[in-house]
Amino acid sequence: MVHRTNRPSGSIPVKLALQGGGAHGAFTWGALDRLLQVPGLIVESVCGTSSGAMNASALAQGWARNGAAGARETLDTFWLDMGKRNSAVDWWMASSRSLSDSFGWPMTMASAVHPLRPLVEEFFDFDVLRSGPVALHLVATRIRDSGLAIFSGSRLSADALIASASLPPWFPAVEIDGEAYWDGGFAGNPALEPLLEGGCDDVLCVMLQPLRRSLLPRSTKDAVTLSAELAFGGAFIRELRDIAIAREHATQRLWPSATERQLRRLHLHIMAPEESLATLGHSATDTRPHQLQTLHDQGYATAEHWLAEHGEALGQHGSFPLAEWLDSFDRPLDT
Repeated sequence: MVHRTNRPSGSIPVKLALQGGGAHGAFTWGALDRLLQVPGLIVESVCGTSSGAMNASALAQGWARNGAAGARETLDTFWLDMGKRNSAVDWWMASSRSLSDSFGWPMTMASAVHPLRPLVEEFFDFDVLRSGPVALHLVATRIRDSGLAIFSGSRLSADALIASASLPPWFPAVEIDGEAYWDGGFAGNPALEPLLEGGCDDVLCVMLQPLRRSLLPRSTKDAVTLSAELAFGGAFIRELRDIAIAREHATQRLWPSATERQLRRLHLHIMAPEESLATLGHSATDTRPHQLQTLHDQGYATAEHWLAEHGEALGQHGSFPLAEWLDSFDRPLDT
């Protein structure tokens, strides 16, 4: 973790929360590509779920080797490699056919057969990730109790990263120390909890889903897509609401606790597409190079627009109106 007293003059320290969503993670690749060009930007920590965990790991590994330039280069290399392999899609399609043919479970629990394992083990150096300057947090869902699992520090491993991206029923669960895990999207997508203790005040969330939608489903396919987004985005909305309520209470405390003081100082930023990427015609299972490049370019353009509107807020104040956002909800149980 980079501490306040060690920051270079003129630096802009931030923490990043990266949402997951299969191949849509290439949108985040593009957004990070632009963000990492901001002069003085220092990534203190990053938390990611599913493909967001892949992006977080690539960023942290590249940063350890050559700062922001290294992070951009490593992200480029990762997604270009993903486009060449397409192994995840092959597995996804084969499993989908198996599910159509029978109701039996088509895969074993053995994490060694996971289709993402070759890419993860060849690409990522977990010794570097455990000891690097960017604190990395990977999010998975503990199957036993649906709990949020955060893998950080000495717990970072290939298994942890693969677990974060193991979306059922297409991918098998991953067993770590006798506990089975699935995709982190069920529990936190992304999770903000590990970014709220200590360090800088700016937390920037890079989302793959809009916080509000103007397009309603018009077909069964649209409804299936939207239901998946709601399922995998709900945990973030609930956590964001909890933070907003806790911060509201913290501002009213005469003698706030250390945690409440941290919430008071929080500078929250959220960058998101205006509409669902799936609604715009981008499949979360399509990792062909031209699809990934198109998503990258959309993410880059979104970040460019966001920086033009909110870039000056970084390091100064939050750009997301958390209190106003909370007021837009009905709160019948609040007292």
